[in-house]
Amino acid sequence: MSISIVINAQPDTCLNYSNRNAAIVLGTLGIDTSEGYGEIAFVDLPRLRQRMLRALHQAGAFRTVAPTDERGPTRIVEVDGRPTIQPGVRVIDPGIDQEGVIRRLREVFHLLAVAHELRSGVTWC
Repeated sequence: MSISIVINAQPDTCLNYSNRNAAIVLGTLGIDTSEGYGEIAFVDLPRLRQRMLRALHQAGAFRTVAPTDERGPTRIVEVDGRPTIQPGVRVIDPGIDQEGVIRRLREVFHLLAVAHELRSGVTWC
């Protein structure tokens, strides 16, 4: 699943992150993401941009998630009447490190700057 962060006045200008990565970035700005959607009013943009600048100067203090690579259990199934070994489903999560959080914060910072120039709010969902 993912969350898009969209400039209301220019919907083609948007960012799209996994739910977890969006929650980390928006949470850094003090935005509660528990509802899965929300709006940032135009009047709040300067305050959020200042908060983001402060956050960017605290590099190394962001929540990170270690990468994982997991595989479900192997099963034996019948295919055409013969027992066949079927490997379990593999789930890879690339995680997110400090660099990844910083890169996304910078992207959102620039998106908020464009929204401010357009005198527009921002929606995320």
